Amino acid sequence: PAFATSTIETAEKPPSIKKEIPAVVSLPTPVAVILPPLPILAPAPPHVATATPATSSPQEALPPPKPVLPPLRLDAIFSAVVKIECPSEDRKGKYVGSGFVMPGNAIVTAAHLLMVSGTDTCTVIFPNKDRAPSHWLTGTLREDRAAIRKRHDEEGIDVALITLAPVAEYAEAKAVFPDGYPSIPYPVCTDPDMIGDALMHFGYPSNFLNQSYLSKADGKAIAYADIKGVETLLNHDQTASYKSPIFSYVTDKQNLHPYMASRVATFYGDSGGLAFNATKQCMLGPQRGGTIGGGAGENISIFPLLSWPPARALLP
Repeated sequence: PAFATSTIETAEKPPSIKKEIPAVVSLPTPVAVILPPLPILAPAPPHVATATPATSSPQEALPPPKPVLPPLRLDAIFSAVVKIECPSEDRKGKYVGSGFVMPGNAIVTAAHLLMVSGTDTCTVIFPNKDRAPSHWLTGTLREDRAAIRKRHDEEGIDVALITLAPVAEYAEAKAVFPDGYPSIPYPVCTDPDMIGDALMHFGYPSNFLNQSYLSKADGKAIAYADIKGVETLLNHDQTASYKSPIFSYVTDKQNLHPYMASRVATFYGDSGGLAFNATKQCMLGPQRGGTIGGGAGENISIFPLLSWPPARALLP
C-alpha cells in the first residue's frame, strides 16, 4: 500500500522514493470539563470552635501516587528493533519496513508489509551499536500471506509476525547472538489511561539514505481510533489501490481501542517499527509509516495497539 512501506529496486542506483501528499483528518477537539459551582459555607461564629473531621470523606481522598519507574533501557530497545526486507513478486525489487523482536523468536511488524511479499521469507537485519543495519538473517512469515491480507483488508488489523529459527539451530544467528536474540524487555501496554502520555517511535525511515539508520522520534498520545469500516484508496499517482481502515477518533480513557494517534512524523520504512509508551514503559504496537495532517501544521501518525484483543490474539 502506498501509505506504508517503501519499495527499493535492486538496480545499482535506487530511484527516489515518493511520499504521499498528506491527507487531512479531523481529530477530536478537546472537551472542556465544567465543574459544578462550589458550595458557599457560612463562617462559624467567633465563639464556636469547628472540629476537624477525624477522617476524610471518599470524595476528598487523594489519588494513589504514581509508581516510580526505573531508568528506561534504551540500548535494549534499540538492539531489538530490526529492518525488514521482503522481495517483490517479480523479484526485481523489495519492500522495506521495520519490526521489533518479542521473547520467543517472534518479530512483530505491519501486516501491509508482509502481505505484499513475493515469498514466505523475508530478510531480518539487526542493528549494531551505532544503530546501522549490520546482521542479516532470514525469517519466515508466521501465517499464509493470503490470511494476512484477508485480515488486513476485511478487519483493518495491521499486525503480522515473522518467526526466527531458534538460535541453537541457526548457525549464522548463534555466531552473532550466542545467548539468544535481543528482544524488547517490556510488556504490552494494558492500561487504557494513556492519552497525554509521552511516546517513542523506532524504525528505519526513508528520510535516511537507503534506510540505513535506526531512528527514534518522540511523540505524544492524543487520541484513540476505532474502526468504522474499511475503504479502498488510490495511491499518490493513481496507479494502484489499497485497503485502509476508516477511523473514528475518541479520547476515552476507560477502554482499550484498536488504534492510537500520536503527534509525531513517521515516514516510509517506519512501517512495523515499535511505538512505545515512555511514560508507562510498555509496548504499544507496530507503526504504520506515513503521516497525516492534523491541522495547524501538526504531523499525526496512527498505529494499531497490541492490547486490542484481535491483535493480542496473534502474539506468541
